[in-house]
Amino acid sequence: MPPRLPLPALLRAPSTLLPRVRTYASIAHAPAAAPPIARRAATQPESHKAASTRKTQLHRTYLSLIRSSPLLIIFQHNNLRAVEWSALRRELKNALTKLDAASAPLTTINLVRPALFSSVLRVAEGFDKEHRFDNGLAGTSKEAYKSTLHLKETLDLHPLLTANVATLSMPVVAPAQLKLILELMFPEKRSKKGLDPLALSGLQKLVLLGARVDGHVAGGRIGEGRVLDGDQLRALSQLKSVEEMRGELAAILQSVGGGELVRSLGSVGLTLTRTVDGRRKMLEEGASDGKPVEETKAE
Repeated sequence: MPPRLPLPALLRAPSTLLPRVRTYASIAHAPAAAPPIARRAATQPESHKAASTRKTQLHRTYLSLIRSSPLLIIFQHNNLRAVEWSALRRELKNALTKLDAASAPLTTINLVRPALFSSVLRVAEGFDKEHRFDNGLAGTSKEAYKSTLHLKETLDLHPLLTANVATLSMPVVAPAQLKLILELMFPEKRSKKGLDPLALSGLQKLVLLGARVDGHVAGGRIGEGRVLDGDQLRALSQLKSVEEMRGELAAILQSVGGGELVRSLGSVGLTLTRTVDGRRKMLEEGASDGKPVEETKAE
C-alpha cells in the first residue's frame, strides 16, 4: 500500500482560524449601520452620473475651461517628461509677462482626456447654444447628456481627439499674444534662441491640431464656437489690434479728405449757432428801443 500524502496545512488548521458563525444574539446587539452617503451635496449641481466620481469632476472642470476661454488651442503631445512640461510652462509665462503682465497668469496649459473632452465639447456646442442657462439646468445633467448624443460624430474637433491631447486657454483673443505663442510653441522654421534645453526638447514633441474660438461667458455668447485649423490660426495672429486699426482708419480719413469732411460736418452746427445768436441779438436790440421787430426791420 503506498504511503499516504500529508494533508495541507490549511485543512489541518485548528478550528479557531475558521470564520465564526454569527449568532442571533450577536446580530441583535450589533450597532446600527451608518446611513448611506448622499449621491451629491446640496450645493453641487445636478449630474448624470455620481457627483463624487472623477469623471464628473473632470467634466465640470473641462466645461468651465471651455466656457471661460474665448480662444482654446488644441495640440498633441508625445511623451513629454515632467521637467520638460515645467520648462515649457516657465518659458511661456516669461514671454507673455514681457508682453502683457495681466493676461500671462490666465494663459494656462491643461492635459485633458480626449474622450471625456469630446463629450464636454458636445455640451458646449449643443446644450449651451440651445438653453443659454435660462432654465437652470447644469451641463452635467441628464438632459444635457441626452440632448447632445446626436452630436457625437458631427463635431469638427472629434477626429482630432484620439491621442494625447492638451489645451492652451487664452483669456482674450489678442493677435499679439497669439503670435508670440505660435512662434514659441509651434514654430514653422526654427525655435527661438536662448530657450531652456528642456523646453527645446519638449517643443519637438508638440503638434498643433487646431483651435476653437467662442464667445465669452460674460457676454452671453456661449455655444457659438468656430473651429480654426493651423493656417487660419496663423492668419489670425497676423491681424493688428483694435487700437492699431482705429489709428490707421483715422489716418486714412485725414489723408483722403476725411479731415475736410469732419470740418464740413462740424461747420453745420457752427453756422446754426451763429444764426440763432444773430437772431437773439436782433430781438434784444428791438426790445431795448421799444419798437416791434417788424418796424425795426422796415427801418
